[in-house]
Amino acid sequence: MSDSAELEQLRELIELFPAKYSIDDVEEANRLARTRFDALDNQLIPYFVNVLTKGEARASVNIYLKLCQSFHIVIFKEIISISGEFRSTEHDGSGSVYFGGQRRQEFRSRFKGSRPENIEEDLKEAFKHLLDFNSDTPVDDALRFYQKFVFTHPFYDGNGRIARLFVNLYLLAYGKFIDWKNLQDKGDFLRKLNYYHDTGKEEHFEWWAKVCYKFVYDISDEDER
Repeated sequence: MSDSAELEQLRELIELFPAKYSIDDVEEANRLARTRFDALDNQLIPYFVNVLTKGEARASVNIYLKLCQSFHIVIFKEIISISGEFRSTEHDGSGSVYFGGQRRQEFRSRFKGSRPENIEEDLKEAFKHLLDFNSDTPVDDALRFYQKFVFTHPFYDGNGRIARLFVNLYLLAYGKFIDWKNLQDKGDFLRKLNYYHDTGKEEHFEWWAKVCYKFVYDISDEDER
């Protein structure tokens, strides 16, 4: 998502679900959300990896659900009044959301996310990909989670950020990370992800995954880059 699109989306949400910030403060609010995300990623994600891999707590879909909402609260507290809340039929617009651009030759958005009443169950299915910390295919597991999470689109905003936090958490346990900035700057990332959203075919997951593999590194490689 471009910076201008990100600001416009946040402006609309602040107008719909006002909290401390007004629509005139949207740039400041967006900077704050980014700063909070970076703090979560750099400070709390390593802590949670230790908790989940050293036996202090066992990874479960219910723990991940709680973390998911907590991450959203941290990022959007006082920015929108529904921080931490999944989309709901009780919200203005009955919890509807649209993303992925418009289909060619059609005046409707490509994707609508899960129905609000199905969000928690669909998220549980997504989080199942992140339960095994002894997997032989951690990158594929993380990517399958990412696709399912953003396709579910549990929140009105911040879905990509929250999904990246969980991917970073899971891969850190394996000593790996994704260079998200350079990956997302490549048009193939979003184009092939949306194509897989459209078809759900395994071969199209593999096409998208191959784009992502090029930007997966071992933590030990980071200082050399």
